[in-house]
Amino acid sequence: MGIDPVSLAMIGLAAAGTAVNYSAQKKQQAQAEDMARQQSAQAQDDANFAASAAEVEARKIRKATQKQQAEARAALASSGVVVGEGTAEQIDTEIAAEGEQDALMALYDGSNRARQIRVGGEMAAQRSRNAATAAGYGATSALVSGAYNIASGWNTSSRSSTRRS
Repeated sequence: MGIDPVSLAMIGLAAAGTAVNYSAQKKQQAQAEDMARQQSAQAQDDANFAASAAEVEARKIRKATQKQQAEARAALASSGVVVGEGTAEQIDTEIAAEGEQDALMALYDGSNRARQIRVGGEMAAQRSRNAATAAGYGATSALVSGAYNIASGWNTSSRSSTRRS
């Protein structure tokens, strides 16, 4: 009253298939989790780069503003105007204000780019985390389905061997 060799082989194949399916799902889950970490880290790096680039651009604008102020002062002084008073002071103040406004705009734009990059990266990472969760459910499903198939095969082979007796 044992299990016939064919039924035993079928149960063994079902168990092996279940193990392979489970293993594949777990590997897919691990890869998706790793991808989420990489996407998040890459987005953070890209966002930091965008913010740094904006800071560099703001420094360039401020330096160019200072140069423009110096050139304006020199031109005014060479034409005999007293620098630092009246219209000359107003020109200098306007150049400084416009330069600072441009520098702040560069920083603002860089901040917006960095935020968009972070949000995009987090969305991509969330998609990967969702795939990891789905793969985890797939692995559990593979185990449950495989166990059911093996149990069904066991019951079928037990019934068929008792009928032959």
